[in-house]
Amino acid sequence: MRVFVTGVKGQLGHDVMNELAKRGHEGIGVDIEEMDITDAESVRKVITEANPDVVIHCAAWTAVDLAEDDDKKEKVHQVNAVGTENIAKVCHDLDCKMIYISTDYVFDGEKILHRPHRMGIRRERKELHQDHAEPWKDTRSSDCCR
Repeated sequence: MRVFVTGVKGQLGHDVMNELAKRGHEGIGVDIEEMDITDAESVRKVITEANPDVVIHCAAWTAVDLAEDDDKKEKVHQVNAVGTENIAKVCHDLDCKMIYISTDYVFDGEKILHRPHRMGIRRERKELHQDHAEPWKDTRSSDCCR
């Protein structure tokens, strides 16, 4: 299986690539140098050329404290929401599965209606990030490891 992985320089993306190799899958890893997820054309070109069976989207703005700074809010939105939307659109157009892995670090443990309370700006932007990944499944790492 050909698996395209974003954010391979991060901890999660790196671990996903190692796990794919252990299981005998072809991992195609990229980070910002190969594909800027905020650039829709770059995303379309790189993913289309890779022609994967599935995309595992691990790229994100992960500096939680910096995400709270006023001068970073738009960049966080571009990376976490727009970047995810760009990937989701290409996956949809290519009829390629997309796996979006999130974290529960953005939740405070309280739940209102069907959505947990989110904390801070990164958490607000994370909601947009996750919304753009629909209808693909959003799995939090804590849900997988219980």
